[in-house]
Amino acid sequence: MAVPSSLDRAGNGFASVVRLVGDDQWALPTPCDDWTVRDLVGHVASGCRMAAALASGGTRNDAIALLGVDHLGDDPVASIEASLAMQLEAFSGDDIATQVFHHPAGDMPGAQVLQFRTTDLLVHRWDLARAIGVDETLDADLVHEVWDGISPMIPMMAASGVFGAGPSGDVDDDAPAQSRLLDAMGRRP
Repeated sequence: MAVPSSLDRAGNGFASVVRLVGDDQWALPTPCDDWTVRDLVGHVASGCRMAAALASGGTRNDAIALLGVDHLGDDPVASIEASLAMQLEAFSGDDIATQVFHHPAGDMPGAQVLQFRTTDLLVHRWDLARAIGVDETLDADLVHEVWDGISPMIPMMAASGVFGAGPSGDVDDDAPAQSRLLDAMGRRP
């Protein structure tokens, strides 16, 4: 199987915004409660490395050990690019979609983890762009793909508390897809 294009595009989009972060912007707040720009990029790096470890046969405990670790070091841009590349390589396996991942949130097929990773990269690209004041427009095709995958799960996502406040209930069904996605993920653009 080739590297999933959605994951590749989402990763490239996220990295493109990371490259725009100025030296004086790493401590800026983000739309994610209590996270600075560096915290947000570090969260994405941890997620990439965790997913790569799981795709390579790692255990739930291996994955948990990678969370909360500073994967950025002195060169956050190079570090996030390395983390993204590691994730892409790990997701290029032939059976990745059906492989069972022993994720910290529970056992799930690789296809679901792939969707989670793509969603994480896409939404956090917006968070990062908002924090540093650059173009917040997301890849429209990815937005539709992610929306199609998560829209059935919105009630469960809202109840989990992991996605901020969850959907506001104020965004119409005919609103632009990016607005609906961001609102579902607890963002209030």
